[in-house]
Amino acid sequence: MRYVRLVITTAAVMALGCGGDDGPNQPNDGGDGANTVTVSNNLFTPNSLSVPVGTIVTWQWNSGGTAHNVTFDDGVHSESMASGTFPRTFSVAGTFPYQCTIHPGMAGSVTVNASTTGGGGTGGGGY
Repeated sequence: MRYVRLVITTAAVMALGCGGDDGPNQPNDGGDGANTVTVSNNLFTPNSLSVPVGTIVTWQWNSGGTAHNVTFDDGVHSESMASGTFPRTFSVAGTFPYQCTIHPGMAGSVTVNASTTGGGGTGGGGY
């Protein structure tokens, strides 16, 4: 019975998270890929991203088992890992450079705009 309650509770929480219309000017949580950065072998794709204040950007590992990390110049960082995700909410405007400290030259940046009309990702690479 306890397992059934857990399943029902989990399903209810997931359903609540999927409902509603955020409208065109709401921050994106990366769920649709618009604010997701892929971490693969020796590159972040896209390697630069422009978003409005309040946006959650999610780094998604797809590195075939090779460990990487996301380390920002301001000290925020992920663990070194070979799979998984790392989300960061950007609550102030500015440019936030980051890199993988394991692989020199693997770098990117997030530009956070004060307006609520952010752009999408650009570029690729990171070599």
